[in-house]
Amino acid sequence: MLRFLAFGILLFSAFAASLQAETRRQVPAYTLDIAAGLYFPDDTNWANYYGSNNLPEAGISFAYRVFSVLDIGSSVSFGRDSGSGILPLSQLPSGKVSYDILPLEFYAVLRAQFSQKQWIVPYAGGGYSRFFYRQLIEGKTYARGSVNGMHLKAGLQFLLDPLDVKSAMRIYQNYGVINSYLVFEGKITRAQTHAPVVDLGGRSYRLGIKFEY
Repeated sequence: MLRFLAFGILLFSAFAASLQAETRRQVPAYTLDIAAGLYFPDDTNWANYYGSNNLPEAGISFAYRVFSVLDIGSSVSFGRDSGSGILPLSQLPSGKVSYDILPLEFYAVLRAQFSQKQWIVPYAGGGYSRFFYRQLIEGKTYARGSVNGMHLKAGLQFLLDPLDVKSAMRIYQNYGVINSYLVFEGKITRAQTHAPVVDLGGRSYRLGIKFEY
């Protein structure tokens, strides 16, 4: 009887430890986001310089999950626009000109998530931005620099796993992805210098995919 009881306790302990490990495994510790969209500069003359009031951009971000609702992370993006007209920096006529932006960001995000299987997850956050820029003039020289700034962002995550449970399980088994989301995000950035005046602030709207590990 004692042997049976001891065996039962040992079996229950092993099961409990396995269940606890499984629970820990199912709690994401990291997130990876890949997104693309449009950036709308605050500069009202942007369309005169480059022919449109926006430019395409794409980026990637990586975050560590400090708590179940708090992520701390960083991201890098790249955007480019081109056109011909008056140069924004020198106000002189030019031929073909292109403008590159590379924002580097550090942020914190709070998510209204109460379950790992919550279908829709709203989130909001913000942080520090370092905006690198370069203006290329065809057949001539270029101007470049960087600007400090701040940003605020908010969005919605839509859980994709319930759409195809078998595929989601295979992705988890092969790559360790616990949850996958479709993400819509809006962001406001303030980044400006005064001597010389360089205003890279604006609004961006992105569509992307989030993976939780």
